[in-house]
Amino acid sequence: MKSIKCKNCGLSNFELDAECRRCGHWLSHSANVSAAPATKRPGRFSLASLLVYVLVAAGGYYLYISMQRSIMDVNAADAYRVGTQPPQRAQPAGLSRNEQDRQHANQVGKTIKENPSSVEQRKHNEETQELIQEASR
Repeated sequence: MKSIKCKNCGLSNFELDAECRRCGHWLSHSANVSAAPATKRPGRFSLASLLVYVLVAAGGYYLYISMQRSIMDVNAADAYRVGTQPPQRAQPAGLSRNEQDRQHANQVGKTIKENPSSVEQRKHNEETQELIQEASR
């Protein structure tokens, strides 16, 4: 096997070695081996990378502004809803929660019974029940 002698320290290295194993000095090679190590090119300014950065920043800004507007719209809708609600009725003093609920249920029941469409529906149901009973006899 062929060897290359280092010009710096005199060590015999293998022909395929790029640097001396003792001192790290660059070895000169024959024509069949590359003469220089691959060097890394310094980073260059890229218009495409700048464009990508600007697009990402603009997208983030758009999302931020959109979320702020959505939050402001929700807050405005809540304020409108609260402002348009009728004031809550005052609860009679001295009643327990169960008594208040019972009174409220009675008021709702009266409203449902007095509703004209409920009265008509109830009459229709009673007539239907009578016809069913007559047919079953």
